[in-house]
Amino acid sequence: MATARLQLLIKVQKEREENLQGHFIRAQQAFVQAEQKYQGLANYRTEYIQQSLQQGAVGLGGRQYNQYVSFISKLDQALTQQGRVVQQTRNAAEQRRQSWLKMQTKRKALEKLVEQAQLKAQLADDRQQQKLADEYAAQRFYRQRLLAEQLPSE
Repeated sequence: MATARLQLLIKVQKEREENLQGHFIRAQQAFVQAEQKYQGLANYRTEYIQQSLQQGAVGLGGRQYNQYVSFISKLDQALTQQGRVVQQTRNAAEQRRQSWLKMQTKRKALEKLVEQAQLKAQLADDRQQQKLADEYAAQRFYRQRLLAEQLPSE
């Protein structure tokens, strides 16, 4: 009876674990996407700076120079903001991973309890079977002995 309850609890734990695993996978994907976006912005910034340097070698007006500097500043702000997003998604993914692993540990502990309970029940059943077999053998021996005593000796 207790084993059946534990099996039900294990089933619930497995469902929760799968749910947490799904949350972790989605958080990990969000982290990867955020990191890719950050890398894309960083690459774009580098290319833009190189382009502005090439343009500067040819000659830039004051207004064009200010536009390049202003845009690079905006790219820096976007990189800083995306860096925060990367860190937040990394932290969220790690928290979800820890929750998932914690639930996995609980489930495994419950499975171990069920295994131990089943083993204990099997040992008790084996002892009972042995006891019955011993009683049967003792009764058989007693009957044979009784029969041997009742038979006339020749």
